[in-house]
Amino acid sequence: AAIVIVGVGILQSCSTVLPISGNFTQITPIQAQNGEFFGKEVRFGGTIISTIPEQNNQTCFVVLGLKLHDNGKPYRKEPQNFVGRFIAYAKGYYDPEIYKKGSKVTFVGKIMGIKKEKVGDFVYTYPLIDVKNLYLWPKQEHENCFPCNCNCPTYSLGPWPYLY
Repeated sequence: AAIVIVGVGILQSCSTVLPISGNFTQITPIQAQNGEFFGKEVRFGGTIISTIPEQNNQTCFVVLGLKLHDNGKPYRKEPQNFVGRFIAYAKGYYDPEIYKKGSKVTFVGKIMGIKKEKVGDFVYTYPLIDVKNLYLWPKQEHENCFPCNCNCPTYSLGPWPYLY
């Protein structure tokens, strides 16, 4: 019985509740472009396209939206994982050298509107998110490890060589 208690304690110490946990309206940024979801709390994530600190004590993040794992971490940047771009406004200053292009990030916040901006010659409709919480995912050398994403080589000798 003591072994079971110690094992459960070890597992609990490894599982951290991130500030991006909770129940959210299950929509994608593409679905939010139509304006029907204003005021709804969502969890969107992806890779940063740009981070722009603004004079009114907020930072604007332009993000390439990606599907999210159950824990909120964005999937790899591949066409089949794309769910639409979005813009997130967070209170405070977030340094563009830390929150840099290509970094994975997840936001929790409310949809506060839409904004049309050009992407090349195409006019794109971005949902705007008023950020309550955000999480910058640590950069990992090997993201294809299964089951743990725990800094192990992609082609390990373990029983899970490459299952995804």
